[in-house]
Amino acid sequence: MYYIKDAKVRRLTEIDGMMCVEIIVSPGEVDAPELLVYMARSFGNQGGEQYEIVRMLRSEASLETDWFNNDMHQACGVITEDQFGDEGWPEPAVQREQFKQLLLGYIGISESLKEKFSSSPNPHNM
Repeated sequence: MYYIKDAKVRRLTEIDGMMCVEIIVSPGEVDAPELLVYMARSFGNQGGEQYEIVRMLRSEASLETDWFNNDMHQACGVITEDQFGDEGWPEPAVQREQFKQLLLGYIGISESLKEKFSSSPNPHNM
């Protein structure tokens, strides 16, 4: 399980034709990477506003090694659903959903998502 130390909404952006909010998530574990989480608004069968994770990037950027074009170090990488979380049980998809719920429950995140999407000129897919 990925423990959240801090989370902040950064900006509204477009990913694969969808309006998304970028959230930077700082880990609660010492060696865990920071995450850039891109969430889009979705409207499910349950009615009301919901959110889905569109993309997640691990960010291991460091001022010591990434202040120049460093080909020896990959500072960011996409995290697929299969790669998310701990190995074993529960399955990665379940861990990702649990992480999403923790993130949405983090102080100020849900409110910031609503604010960002309401200020968007086109809150649905572009």
